[in-house]
Amino acid sequence: MPLEVKEYKGKFLSRFRTLNRAKLYAEIRSPEDAIEAFALAEKLGAKPFVLGAGSNVFFRHSDISAFVMKNAVEKKIEPLGGDRFFVSSSVMMIDLLKFMRDESRAAPYYLASAPCEVGGAIAMNAGTGPKEGKAVFDFIESVKFVRGGKVLELPAAEIAHSHRSTELSSNAFVLSAVFSFPKTELSSDPVKDRLEWAAKNQDLSVPNCGSLCNKYDARLMRFARFLFAPLPAGMSQKKLNWAYNKAESPACLRAFISTLTLLHKIFRKELKYEIKMID
Repeated sequence: MPLEVKEYKGKFLSRFRTLNRAKLYAEIRSPEDAIEAFALAEKLGAKPFVLGAGSNVFFRHSDISAFVMKNAVEKKIEPLGGDRFFVSSSVMMIDLLKFMRDESRAAPYYLASAPCEVGGAIAMNAGTGPKEGKAVFDFIESVKFVRGGKVLELPAAEIAHSHRSTELSSNAFVLSAVFSFPKTELSSDPVKDRLEWAAKNQDLSVPNCGSLCNKYDARLMRFARFLFAPLPAGMSQKKLNWAYNKAESPACLRAFISTLTLLHKIFRKELKYEIKMID
């Protein structure tokens, strides 16, 4: 079947839950769909953007100019023998972790509180803070993806990646991966433990996409938080660097991000955003 491109309007493209309209929106169910979507985006002069669960993206404007490629590949977790597992990119990370918990296997349980899909976690090499230095690529053998009009499958060692960053984060559609999850003895329920930790340490009371930045000046962040405290979007009072949004329009959160950027430029402090910001 030819790729169906349609208009999407709603609040479920991003976990910031802004109301957005994407004129170019397609659900990608196969490698062929991804190849066709990338080619069509280039033909139309639109930036392609691969969307998973929307856990790490902010659409700057109500009307989205990018070509939104929604991951809709079939969800699969298949044992391959030994410690190896095939996992499709559309599987929710928490579902994968529950599966591995029930199998008594070591896995990136620190991601149980991240509402992401496996594909998104792979593309950004999701993990812990820099001090711990743990990330999902610690468990990956190989990744299958679409890029440059081709379906490629590469060993993890041949994919450029660092802590919470990979070459797959732009212009690639992750299809699946082969993971190695070794057997282990679990003294408690690691999924439950992480979710309980998140309830205490993260602000889950409002729409959010988790950490906003991975490098920032804490004093400037606190000042920006103070400035936007009366407004419907800004930085959580419970957890610094945890942006939230309670408005339909993305304008307020966009203003907060612009203010934060300007403050860091004025005071010459390093700032690096972790979320993807799409026009």
